Amino acid sequence: MDNGEFDPAAGVSVSEVVEADVAIIGAGMLGLFNALQFAKRGLRVVIVDNLTDRKESYKVGESMLLFTNAFLRTIGGVEPFLPQCFPKRGVWMTHGTEGAQGFEGASEWGAQADFHPPHYLYEKLCDDKWSRCMFLDMQMVRPELERFMCDQVRSHPQITLCDAAKVRDVLLDEGDGPHTVVWSSTRDGTPASARVRWVLDCSGRNRFLAKKMKHAVDMDDGFQTTAAWGQFSGVTDALFGERWVFDDEDGEKSSRDYFTVHMWGEGYWIWVIRLGGDRISIGVTWDQRLPPAGSSLREKFWNVMRRHPVLDGLISEDTLLEFRSYRDVQHLTDTFVSERRYGMVGDAASIIDAYYSQGISLAMVTSWHIANIVERDVREHRLDRAYIDRVNDATVQDWQIMRNMVREKYSPAIADSRFFALSHLLDFVVLFASGPVRADLVRWLIDTEGDTSKETPELRAIRDRLERCLYFSQTTAWRWLSPERVQAIQRTLQAAIAERARFRLEHGIGGPTLKTIVGFTKPLPPLWRLPLLKMGKVVTLSALDVVKSGGASWIQRLPISFEGRLRWVIRLRHQAAVGLFAALYAYDWAETALHKLRAARPMARADAPAE
Repeated sequence: MDNGEFDPAAGVSVSEVVEADVAIIGAGMLGLFNALQFAKRGLRVVIVDNLTDRKESYKVGESMLLFTNAFLRTIGGVEPFLPQCFPKRGVWMTHGTEGAQGFEGASEWGAQADFHPPHYLYEKLCDDKWSRCMFLDMQMVRPELERFMCDQVRSHPQITLCDAAKVRDVLLDEGDGPHTVVWSSTRDGTPASARVRWVLDCSGRNRFLAKKMKHAVDMDDGFQTTAAWGQFSGVTDALFGERWVFDDEDGEKSSRDYFTVHMWGEGYWIWVIRLGGDRISIGVTWDQRLPPAGSSLREKFWNVMRRHPVLDGLISEDTLLEFRSYRDVQHLTDTFVSERRYGMVGDAASIIDAYYSQGISLAMVTSWHIANIVERDVREHRLDRAYIDRVNDATVQDWQIMRNMVREKYSPAIADSRFFALSHLLDFVVLFASGPVRADLVRWLIDTEGDTSKETPELRAIRDRLERCLYFSQTTAWRWLSPERVQAIQRTLQAAIAERARFRLEHGIGGPTLKTIVGFTKPLPPLWRLPLLKMGKVVTLSALDVVKSGGASWIQRLPISFEGRLRWVIRLRHQAAVGLFAALYAYDWAETALHKLRAARPMARADAPAE
């Protein structure tokens, strides 16, 4: 670091010029994570943000789901922080609680993905760090977690944290020379700069580089959403009571509030996420074409909450810690990493919806890919253009896949219980497909802690595989298809089952109300019973636990070890889900086509000429 010099690239006299390999704009969770990630690979990092004047905010993104858990426990180093967090046992989706005192008549899709006590797998698995990274997700309070990570960043010798600074500009070199990031002190306005090989934008919804480099994608198809949420204090177990407890067919009880709860209505959904310290995050996201009543976003929020009596007594203005909103939730970028040696992750690049809590998870996956590209360029002086193209192509499609997952659920089709089950099953076909890839990633992260110098030949081979298939659109299950093709197939299937659901609703064709319970060890719900179920009934279809041995089922009595059962579940649950969805899709098409024929016959007779 040189002091008091003129920086020709910046065009100003600066108080200091920092020399580094990577400059990171933004010191939120993703900025801090990336600083640690690059530093653990031996790269020099400067991270720039105004932390001294920033008010702590209870931001959304509380769930350590899928890939987030593994990245934060290893590279993020947050294991000592997690005991103060609230356990996350999975996700729970419902439709039908509007105006209801409980969940009895609601369609439900419950998925237990995490093995917190009293689950029998906790003692078998979760003393091992690999198992904790795979199976023990938590609900985190963002400001507290970020403070913990910030302490690690401050103490790391490879990282320079400029925490009282506002970025003024990023000057990208036209050739192979260093880029310049210029900022000014928020204390006295003194300018400073950094000369770096790479720039990574983690500035959140400021979208510094996406706007500067014109990477923002115009979403002009009419589907845009608004979100409003609050965090509240004083929320204990006693406030939920028996109506939040689900009694499964096998006698197992699940308290819904220990899951991330998603409550759907037409054109909107509510999230309910319990946090440590008797706090809770509750928010609503709605389609802008179907806005709730109210003159302000805060009024709209409370009007939606009042539609759901199951939330009565949980929250009030008196216990509100903070209220926040995004008028326009969704935005996309066409580039996540550029050959010109810059990248964008998190909200600085793309965000679609809080559903499935995939924003941070996908951002950390993209960050990992970018770290590989950056390290290769800095260490080997080789810009891997093929890898850059693959990251951009597959990641754009991954975000479109997330958009496809939620888009039809905002439509009236959500009221059809069969659609509710099939749509979520299709989502889980995509999510389950990442299981083997996720297991490989966790093994690599555990053994290296993000430091590539610790790689063995076996771990290097794992990283080579992950560089090709660590995407929802390119997992090993369908690598033979292009990312665009995978996304197009998924979009077409979601649209088709939604169109048939709307037809049934418009013509008064009812069906049973389904409660479908799945889990990591219960991957295959008995939805094949659909054709045999009676209309108007509320039916629970719980999947069988195929890892637990000694039960009544012939599968549970097979002489296979616990470890063998677990390996087979990880490897085969995706194929089983694909087969089940294909069979149900065919049934849904055929049964609805028959109804369409019946509906068309009276019309045909009415249109016939009189004799």
